[in-house]
Amino acid sequence: MAKRSTLSKSITTIGSFTRSNLERMGAAIDSMNAKTGKPRQYKAVNLGDKDYQQDLFREQTLKATQQLLGTRFATYGKYAKKVVPNSFFQSTVDSAFAQVANLASSWSQLDLPNEHRFANIATLDDQQRYALATDIANQNRALAAIGGLTGLAGLPGLLADTLWLLLVSLRTVYQLAAVYNKPLTGKQGVKMAYELLSNADLSKMQEKQALLAGLGVGKGLLDNAQSSGLHSELKNLGLKNKNVNYYAEQVDSIASQVGIDLDQINLSWIRRFIPVTAVAIGIRYNSQLIDEVIGVAQATFAPETKLANRSITDDSSSEAEVKKASNDDAEKNTEDKSTENQNTKDDEQSSDVEVSDKKTK
Repeated sequence: MAKRSTLSKSITTIGSFTRSNLERMGAAIDSMNAKTGKPRQYKAVNLGDKDYQQDLFREQTLKATQQLLGTRFATYGKYAKKVVPNSFFQSTVDSAFAQVANLASSWSQLDLPNEHRFANIATLDDQQRYALATDIANQNRALAAIGGLTGLAGLPGLLADTLWLLLVSLRTVYQLAAVYNKPLTGKQGVKMAYELLSNADLSKMQEKQALLAGLGVGKGLLDNAQSSGLHSELKNLGLKNKNVNYYAEQVDSIASQVGIDLDQINLSWIRRFIPVTAVAIGIRYNSQLIDEVIGVAQATFAPETKLANRSITDDSSSEAEVKKASNDDAEKNTEDKSTENQNTKDDEQSSDVEVSDKKTK
């Protein structure tokens, strides 16, 4: 029993330490985003609508799978459609994404009660509740950024990064809903969670997927070129894909004119540079995408408009302008009050003089 108690305390301590560091990391990322991005207002989502657009996570997950499997994905899909009804395929996809949501829900329920402030959630006022939500948002912001490390794995990392970001985004929605006492539960909760994601601006996910896919293809080409040579690899790539055949021929032609032997180029430094670039792109885009999810979730679940519409990326300069304006107004009010008091005093003195003149007469 004593050993179990010690183990439980150790796990709690490690969990608290991890959450604290994630909050610091997330706050730093938020501050950096505030300096480089523009503040924006987020609109609340009316959850429960029957008709809503499909979230981009589903679309990009299928695209990442297709890019990972290449021509095999198209071949499998071609034969599958002949024997499997499309409705069955859609229901299978829906079931898979529902399982991801259930996993995110379980993760949020496992982690959130360990936050000591959540134990007294019913007694927190709006400001305290918002402070707790901000810390939780920073934890998830940091977790989303960590997902960018999957860029080291090339094309397989593209799919892993998409699924990780989806999991963290759903975790964020479930946790913020619980903090604002609007928990999402059951099948309806899964539907509402995806409905919220579909209303967040996740258009940058397409940019990220395109960039990471291009880097993944480039890394694969360079890896193969190490053994077969860059010249032959470009030729093979052109034969496989007619869209890139023109560009491959141009590279080969320019190299011949300049007198460069493509097979003699040392590609090791380029092969090291590509994964680092992929990680940087993944971290940057993930931090922007999770900001969208956090902003819409805050706007949807926060009880007051001033909290719901508060921009997640407000910068310090804006706060300084607000403080300056407040100070100017205070000074103006003080001056007006002083002038009013002086006028009142002059009127009183004038009245005393009139009374004195009447007595003299």
